[in-house]
Amino acid sequence: MQCLHTALLHYCNMAIITFTQFKGGVSKTTSSVCLATLLSDDGPTLLIDSDPNRSATLWTRKGTLPFDCCTDSEAPKKLMKGSYANVVIDTPARPAQDEIQSLADGCDLLILPSTPDPLALSALGQVVRSLPDGTNYRCLLTIVPPAPQKDGDEAMATLIKNGFPVFERQIRRYKEYVKAADECRRVKGIPWRDWQALKSEVLEALGDE
Repeated sequence: MQCLHTALLHYCNMAIITFTQFKGGVSKTTSSVCLATLLSDDGPTLLIDSDPNRSATLWTRKGTLPFDCCTDSEAPKKLMKGSYANVVIDTPARPAQDEIQSLADGCDLLILPSTPDPLALSALGQVVRSLPDGTNYRCLLTIVPPAPQKDGDEAMATLIKNGFPVFERQIRRYKEYVKAADECRRVKGIPWRDWQALKSEVLEALGDE
């Protein structure tokens, strides 16, 4: 991971967005795939699958999604041959402290996804406390239970109270995500609206608006 992010520093004309978290099961891969799909509307996009589970690679294996996907070992060759406007990186869970430094230094925006439950929020806090000063990061609440449950709003209030920068748009829980991954296609319907609404916040965090 460190070598990959160091290499990416040479490609200064790309927007590099990295997803990371200490805890697994917080929708890192789903978020990576959805954001890569969104960004591909604005220019060629590469999703780098650095997670040993290779879930993003499996999701994109049919080649029907509008972006390229490769493993971290394949990334340097892809980057040399391609002309990408955006790079999205899906990382393994539980990065070491030195990897956190590399992740922060090697991207334009670090996104920390978290479900609204206490264990995930606690892990999120550990990541935030590990970040070097000046890191451009945002917290993203994912797999949020639908109304009338208040889990998402309560988690949002906790993050804001602790001074964590957070995306206002919450990513709600839908079965559509499982279907999309199983069928190797993009997310459709109502769930996709969450991501469309989130896009302006992502661009703002990148300084593009």
